[in-house]
Amino acid sequence: MNSVNKSPRVVLDKWYSSPAGQRVRDLEAGYLKTQLFPYYGQTIIQLGVLRWEHCFLDDYWLPNLHIVEEPVVTGLSEPEISVYSNYQELSITSEIADWVIIPHRLEYESDWKIVLEEAERILKPEGTLFVLGFNPWCLPHLTHFVSRGRGGFPECKGLLSRDTVMRVLQALNFKADKSVCFYPSQAKMKSTGYESRHWSVGAVSYAIRARKQRYCLLTGTSPWRIRSLMHRPAPLPIPPDASREQPD
Repeated sequence: MNSVNKSPRVVLDKWYSSPAGQRVRDLEAGYLKTQLFPYYGQTIIQLGVLRWEHCFLDDYWLPNLHIVEEPVVTGLSEPEISVYSNYQELSITSEIADWVIIPHRLEYESDWKIVLEEAERILKPEGTLFVLGFNPWCLPHLTHFVSRGRGGFPECKGLLSRDTVMRVLQALNFKADKSVCFYPSQAKMKSTGYESRHWSVGAVSYAIRARKQRYCLLTGTSPWRIRSLMHRPAPLPIPPDASREQPD
């Protein structure tokens, strides 16, 4: 029972119900609602239930959302969860998802890089990945750390900075060069680039949008050779009455 109470979904449910968590939830839901625009027949996979998915997805698109949750014995039926599976070993077919959402689950994983590798595996080429994380340098977390767990911040195994996650995504052939920071005290969000190293203590959480890139490997031909072939003029057509010299 103790392990169930410390599961990510229980901890996050309790925090999102607090006044500070509700302000962060409104900002994160507003961001996902403007960035998540699925088409007919597309599949959305989310690692971890939030219980406020209706805030960023219309009722029309909710059947396209498939929520994966780690198996934890609760004794309650949860119809919103589609699959129970370990995030580091997802029992999902490769390249099946058009959108993947990881909302504050990397902070609770022992090897969060494998979770990103699994997300890359199940994502289709040119698919989009959203990662929500907590800012390790935010003032609420520092207060929570100094007060030894009495600062009203959700308990996590280890917070990950935005730059750390983006570096791993780029190593996995994701195009991740933009992120958004959420400032609940000011009720606003601010877009920041990967090159930005300035972090404000007021940014409680962040969101990263990354696209899985597709590469076409051409072997045996130099890029300069390919470029010369592309710009080479087409040969002149052979006249139909041209005579050809026959061998003796």
